[in-house]
Amino acid sequence: MTRYISMRLLVIIPTLFATLMIVFLLGYLGPIDPVTILRSQWAAQGIYLNQEELADLRHQYGLDRPFWDQFGTYMGNLMQGKFGYSFADAAPIWPRIERALPVSGQLALGVLFIMFFIGIPLGMIAARFHNTWLDYSIVSTTLFFWSIPTYVLVPVVLIIAVLWLDVMNVPRGWKGMGHPSYYIACAIISTRSLVNVIRQTRGGILEVMQNDYVRTARAKGLTEVKVMVRHVARNALIPVVTSLGLLVDDFMWGAVFLELAFNLPGLGRLFQQGLAGRDFNMINGVVLFTAGLTMAINLIVDLIYPLLDPRVAYD
Repeated sequence: MTRYISMRLLVIIPTLFATLMIVFLLGYLGPIDPVTILRSQWAAQGIYLNQEELADLRHQYGLDRPFWDQFGTYMGNLMQGKFGYSFADAAPIWPRIERALPVSGQLALGVLFIMFFIGIPLGMIAARFHNTWLDYSIVSTTLFFWSIPTYVLVPVVLIIAVLWLDVMNVPRGWKGMGHPSYYIACAIISTRSLVNVIRQTRGGILEVMQNDYVRTARAKGLTEVKVMVRHVARNALIPVVTSLGLLVDDFMWGAVFLELAFNLPGLGRLFQQGLAGRDFNMINGVVLFTAGLTMAINLIVDLIYPLLDPRVAYD
């Protein structure tokens, strides 16, 4: 086990390095840099810069240096625990990530709750009543919502809840986990991932239910609930746990549109602000942190496998 964890940790380092280098290169090759965005913002305020002043500003930010020079400087600062400063207001990046993380973390907890207590039970029900109207209803309904992109679903839900039903005001800003906007946000952002969990659970249970030990358990007189919970669900959850480990990517990209519409100060909103302002340090910091978080969660998921199936062992 220790050797396996060590090898996985050694793989994470070059993967993060490659991810950061690709993102850094895309920003370097982009047609617009942060100085161009700042010039447009200042021009709207009546402040105009000539070409010499723009060149001085690019030199001050180090944007006129070669790629490897800029990337090497960034990596050197990163090794010292420095994520750099925002080009927009010269504020440090890491404190902003720290402030945004609790918001995204609470949204992720709500999504995870929906996956466990709605997605898995619905998948079990669909498998138990396979090829019945209940199975078809669950699968078709979830596929319908899965086919709607997040950037379409968000305004549709707001129009229905705010304008048509008048059950709430426009949810703007973070109001905590107890506010109705929190539950609406979690429901919206979990729609696509919920389909994957339901389908994985349904498929895994249908496969396990064909095994001999399940028929033996029923022949012993065990109730259907005990058979499903004790003998079927545990052995069918490995692919489900795998899909839960991949939810970070779906959550992150869904959060970009959701947090923009709801004006939530999470990582998705932070990433969107970085893209809008071509704030390379902001983009690099959010991508690097999210990539590291994704790899850490997938490592934890791999370590859960032996708890679900004793036959899985890491030597």
